Amino acid sequence: MKKYIFIAIAALSVASCKLDDNISQNDPGVEQVTPDLYLSAAQTSNYNVEVGDIFELSNVWMNNWSGNIYYFASPYSAEYQLQVTSAFARGNNFWNNSYTAMARYAAIYNNSQVDKYPHHAAIAKILMANSMQYIVDFYGDAPFSEAFKREANLTPKYDKGEDIYRNLVVMINEATQSIDNATPLFPVGTEDEVFAGDMEEWKKLANTIKLRILLRQSKVTDPTIKTFVQAQLQTLQGADFVSETMGDATINPGYNNSNATQQNPLIRNYASLNFDQSAENLNGYRAIDLSSHFAGLLNGTNAKTTGTTDARRGIMYRAVNGTLRGIVQGEGQVAGATEASFSRMAWKFREINTQGTAFVENSGIDGTIMSVAESELLQAEAAELYPAIFTNGIGHYNNAIRASFRFFAVPATVINPDPAGAYITSLSTKPYGWNGADGHIAAIQYQRMVALHYIKPQETYVNYLKTGYPITPLALTATQPNKPWRLVYPAREYNTNSANVPNVTQADVFVKNQFTPFWNRN
Repeated sequence: MKKYIFIAIAALSVASCKLDDNISQNDPGVEQVTPDLYLSAAQTSNYNVEVGDIFELSNVWMNNWSGNIYYFASPYSAEYQLQVTSAFARGNNFWNNSYTAMARYAAIYNNSQVDKYPHHAAIAKILMANSMQYIVDFYGDAPFSEAFKREANLTPKYDKGEDIYRNLVVMINEATQSIDNATPLFPVGTEDEVFAGDMEEWKKLANTIKLRILLRQSKVTDPTIKTFVQAQLQTLQGADFVSETMGDATINPGYNNSNATQQNPLIRNYASLNFDQSAENLNGYRAIDLSSHFAGLLNGTNAKTTGTTDARRGIMYRAVNGTLRGIVQGEGQVAGATEASFSRMAWKFREINTQGTAFVENSGIDGTIMSVAESELLQAEAAELYPAIFTNGIGHYNNAIRASFRFFAVPATVINPDPAGAYITSLSTKPYGWNGADGHIAAIQYQRMVALHYIKPQETYVNYLKTGYPITPLALTATQPNKPWRLVYPAREYNTNSANVPNVTQADVFVKNQFTPFWNRN
């Protein structure tokens, strides 16, 4: 791991906090820490959050993953039953860890020496927008304008979600303008774990995040918001986005297997073996099986994909007798079945070398901040929703599939020299294909589900709430009629910021009302 991480972590142990932490301002040297020493730790801690609780929760609620009931008594029982309260651990962890990570971005662009480091500040603003969007997406109104002030304000007000969204777009605009116009005394260098200071690449990522924020608001009817969204979309006409030429936006601060904290957290959380490659990962890999619903879609036995076998399936999951077999969420054990009867994760989580003699140690793989597939699907959606500004929806859709096949390293064969092209053709007229009965948005959403579920499943879940696609069944043990439209604020917020936190109950989560994230109330 690079030296910047160690320096930054030492500084951030006193410089950043959750909204309600009571950290002394008398700690020496905090305000003297320069933005370059914050950046690496800010980026890596943020990625840790992205592949943590919200990642796993989204895969369960999208019905991609099921719990291994052949080893554990009742895995994912709260998630299946939809017990979404202020005590819901996954939601609380996501909220608290997100704010801790985002406080580090705020510490960069609010730094007293920021005028010497304008490009560090630009990166922090771009990544703040990338993270804060999901707080609004999963919670609605939230602290933002008064957040990240440490002891100066331990009880920040809750800003309206629509105001936060607007401010995130403004922050991205400020960031790109700074990249274009500011001349830093101290340019960004290798402390940047994403692009190593390549600010043109940061502009492409900023454009892509901005597009995502604007597209999320496509259903909003408020005329002021619509006018703002339309005007901002116009600024992206002809812009450069994350693309195959650029490659996936990735992060790697020197991930390795020297200890658990040094691993890529995606591997630490979900790979088959722990960091020393000897102990089985019971809380991740062994606890997770493929769901029956997702298996049917990938196998081509679900009505939405009938007859189209996804060539990515055998790379993503371990086949059982030549096919994928999943567990029905909430179902009890099947007579005669064992753990080995069902498909578990493969890909980098349990990769076998080409000789078939040993597992590949993947602790050091890159993390993905924004994949080309995600970017291309956003552009396909933009062309569908705003055809006067963006074009070539089918081209971007096809590019997304090809990027995903590249990401998962689907091999060409003599029989099938173009597996991505063959898949596109086969799926085309199926309900979830581009020319299928369910329409283009359904096709885009289905590819999000497949392409992003090992990268950013939260993006699929949020868009599922917006579009209703892909159709996703509830677990058999669900106690609610539909998936939650949002999460409940953590109990800690009600205990420490009761004057400001909205009073959201579990009942509010399953109906559309004033607490539903603003972009999805109609």
